[in-house]
Amino acid sequence: MPVVEVTDLVKRYKEVVALDHFDLEIAKGEIFGLLGPNGSGKTTAINCILQLLTYSSGEIRLFGEPMSPTRYDLKRRIGLVPQQVAVLPELTVRENIDYFCSLYVASAQRRRTLTDQAIEFVG
Repeated sequence: MPVVEVTDLVKRYKEVVALDHFDLEIAKGEIFGLLGPNGSGKTTAINCILQLLTYSSGEIRLFGEPMSPTRYDLKRRIGLVPQQVAVLPELTVRENIDYFCSLYVASAQRRRTLTDQAIEFVG
């Protein structure tokens, strides 16, 4: 069973096709790099797999389970190291922490507690 399985993924931005029937399979224990020129869809593919972006069509399965925006159980099993520091300058510190926490924690009350703890920890 693949750890990551992407089948026939399509992502469009109006008239622009960012992913055109993209397929990907990554096996357990495999070290995988996604390489390509700027604008080839690498970041779009990763963001769709992580459900940070909606996509036009296709199927995404992680650990044999269908992925969806609310599959926090699957998201907690994924680590991501962005190429650049991922801080959204238009958001406050609290909003940035809450945004990234929301990728893994559904409850707004629990996120508020975790955000407070993170801010207190780093001062």
